[in-house]
Amino acid sequence: MIRNTYTFLFIFLFGITLHGASPIEEAPSIRGQVIDAGTGQPLEFATVSAVRADDKSLITGSITDAEGRFSLAVEPGEYVVKIQFVTFETKEISVIVGQGNRNPDLGTISMKPSVSELDEVVVSGERTQMQLSLDKKVYNVGKDLSSLGGSASDILGNLPSVTVDVEGNVELRGSSSVKVLIDGKPSGLVGLSSTDALRQLQGNMIERVEIITNPSARYDAEGMAGIINIILKKDKGNGLNGSFQVNTGYPHNHGASANVNFRKKWVNLFLNYGVNYNKAPGLGGASQQYMLPDTSYTTDLSRQHIRGGISNNVRFGADFYLNDYSTITTSFLYRYSDELNDSELEYKDYDGNEQLIDYTRREDTETEGDENLEYAVNYTRTFQRQGQKLTADFQYQNNNELEKSDIVQYQGATMAESVPELFQKVRNDEGEKRLMLQSDYIQPFGQKGKVEAGFRSTFREVKNIYNVQEKNDPSEAYVPLDTFSTDFAYNEDVHAFYGIVSNELDKISWQLGLRSETTSINTVFQETGKQRNWQYTNLFPSAFFTYKLKGENQLQLSYSRRINRPRFRELNPFSSFTDNRNFRIGNPELQPEFTDSYETGFLQNLKASSIYYGVYYRHTTQLIRRVSLAPNESGERVQIPYNIGESDALGMEINAAHEFTSWYRVSGNFNFYHQQITGTVGDTINLGARTTTFSTRVSNNFKIPKLFDAQVNVNYQAPQNQSQGRRLSVTVVDVGLTRDIWKNNGTISLSARDLFNSRKWRSITDIPTFYEESTWQWRKGPTFVLTATYRLNQKKQRPERGAGRDEFEGDGGF
Repeated sequence: MIRNTYTFLFIFLFGITLHGASPIEEAPSIRGQVIDAGTGQPLEFATVSAVRADDKSLITGSITDAEGRFSLAVEPGEYVVKIQFVTFETKEISVIVGQGNRNPDLGTISMKPSVSELDEVVVSGERTQMQLSLDKKVYNVGKDLSSLGGSASDILGNLPSVTVDVEGNVELRGSSSVKVLIDGKPSGLVGLSSTDALRQLQGNMIERVEIITNPSARYDAEGMAGIINIILKKDKGNGLNGSFQVNTGYPHNHGASANVNFRKKWVNLFLNYGVNYNKAPGLGGASQQYMLPDTSYTTDLSRQHIRGGISNNVRFGADFYLNDYSTITTSFLYRYSDELNDSELEYKDYDGNEQLIDYTRREDTETEGDENLEYAVNYTRTFQRQGQKLTADFQYQNNNELEKSDIVQYQGATMAESVPELFQKVRNDEGEKRLMLQSDYIQPFGQKGKVEAGFRSTFREVKNIYNVQEKNDPSEAYVPLDTFSTDFAYNEDVHAFYGIVSNELDKISWQLGLRSETTSINTVFQETGKQRNWQYTNLFPSAFFTYKLKGENQLQLSYSRRINRPRFRELNPFSSFTDNRNFRIGNPELQPEFTDSYETGFLQNLKASSIYYGVYYRHTTQLIRRVSLAPNESGERVQIPYNIGESDALGMEINAAHEFTSWYRVSGNFNFYHQQITGTVGDTINLGARTTTFSTRVSNNFKIPKLFDAQVNVNYQAPQNQSQGRRLSVTVVDVGLTRDIWKNNGTISLSARDLFNSRKWRSITDIPTFYEESTWQWRKGPTFVLTATYRLNQKKQRPERGAGRDEFEGDGGF
């Protein structure tokens, strides 16, 4: 019934767009659209001003939007409209606004490039790598030379305030509760396992990354630390254009990709395809002490693996321009990967006299296949009044992942005496279906005010069949190991409505929003038929206030409330079986955690630099943490998530960019925060912790004229106390070189990641009966990638003058 109701509502709103909207009485205005005369592409951020025809005094001004449109509110009279855009000839148009011509439309205005300025721009015009607004940081990753030929995970790991740990988990400002979106929505490119998917998504498909630290009510409330929005490439230039890339690297990292676009009149076709083969070695080790009631011993653990295989990503679609105001976009996405992963795990147990008493080796050969499909349709309707907009979206995903492992365990008093004594098979079959319906509407009022409203409904069905079998002799038949087998189903429906009102009064602009989300969760254990159901409705307010200071400096205050719902892997009591001494299981009783986030930011623009200062505070209740329980008599350890208590985090962030000379510029980030956790599990496990730590990143960019561009990135993360131990420091250095070839139609690049093989995640676990010091590397460094890119009918991007492409992508920034 709920699904039918929302489907009807979606169709109803969609139908409204076909009939338009009632006209609204408004002040006189001059309208038009500015395009590039050579390509027909809209010119975004062109400056448009209206001056009186008699005395040439400036009356008002504006900039064009993403579609090149503008609207100037004026009184009746005679004006000259002046249009200016860097590297283009200035155009002036006379116009009379009067009773018979209240809202003159200048139509499509073509701008011709300025011959005198064009050559200079080809030399110096580059897209800025980092653009700042107060609630959103936008990173144009095309200028990150050290990540060329890398994956989405590599790119994220090089962004300020973002860290990617040894398992591929993404953290933002020290919190792992972050939502990753593709083009503003959940996507099949993230799939069932976001960590593996981000490693397989080729970086060449990514246009830019938006970091939204304090999202407004327009966005999903999921993600307590914020949202990371990955924007994929899609051009809209006339004719055929695109870019093609091939790369090869050591250790094995070979791939090719293409981004192609074709536009003619009313249709725009786009295609992104990437194929990659990689094999990456990794290793780790740990020194462990067991202090059990009846015995004490130590263990040396070592692990090495080679992971990788072939992966494909393809995304194609079309924009259909029905008329000047209506556009339909359809897209299809398919991702498939086939991996073969080999790992070897060794345990050496020593008694109190440091004598070897037992040796165990587990060899695991795993095949892993992922398949993700996504279908999407978007309808966008704009109106004559600038800023009025209605969109409707439909998206369907079908994601499947199958992992199969063959494990052989060797046991003996010493390595030489060890023999195969246990054979195991593990099959992990996961699947997800997701349906999303969404509609958003913006209604301007007055000169700068607007009201926004919308809804989103998502329906998720997740299955997980985990099966373990074993035998002690090769000649025997496998028998089920019921203790570690499960058949689990997870269903989640979220229905959200939001409303936002914003306006600007003199130097103050403000935005207030409220989002309501109703969540229904159902879990079923198929073996027993046992079900659990949760349903809750929560309100998520947001507020933004911006004050314009002298020059281009601005000050902003913001607030938002967020939620982190337990995922099916956190609720499902299945366990990974590669390591039969260390198990990660779920907790079916886990409840969502909530965060109230406050932030104040100041952006200072100077002649050759820009600096953003931010102070933030987050208060979290029903805090979720994965807890290590005391090992049992056999030395087996279990990690399980619990709602442990509360957390308070106070931090300061600085983003800065400065151009010292025409050939050297530097950008950097510094994030300092203090966190205090109070919490317990039962009466015996105290999980309170207090930490003061920081992370920093410095990017040095060099331009050697007529030779190459170079970049050196240095990342450092300071040690951090945790509830049951401590994470130690990490320092990483990445470098990159690039040179334009083929008359600037091509680029060749060389990058080296983890140049000194220092990307090692070191940690300490300290609980009453167990102590461990560990070091892990998911991918052993350094890695080298050579990349060649060819651009077809494309020139280097002009400098961008803004962060967002349309009004649904920004919240109170500037």
